Amino acid sequence: MATPEKKTEEKDSAIALYQCPPLPNHRPIAARTLEVVDTSSLPGNRPITAVHLEVVDTETLPNHRPIIRSGLDIVDEDSLVGHRPIVNMGLPLVPSPNLPNNRPVATEPIYDPVDLMGYID
Repeated sequence: MATPEKKTEEKDSAIALYQCPPLPNHRPIAARTLEVVDTSSLPGNRPITAVHLEVVDTETLPNHRPIIRSGLDIVDEDSLVGHRPIVNMGLPLVPSPNLPNNRPVATEPIYDPVDLMGYID
């Protein structure tokens, strides 16, 4: 009975780590317009980039997390439970008595009826 021989081809077919080639001229992956503020406070000296957002409040949320101004057109905050904001979306509203609390429904633009009839055929 012959003993099976170990083939050297099995070692050559092992999984190899793929490493992609570096970018030409050792370019960074991020854009050059990033404004780096600090690199010493994060592990591994990872960079911290500046973001130009308007901070409204830092005392309301736990750990003084910032609340950023969103730019939404808030119409009312006191009508809903929990002071949830009501945002103006700029769409014309039509009252709907069939919905709870007579909530309005936003109308979609009216398309040309001739074009719409073409879809029925």
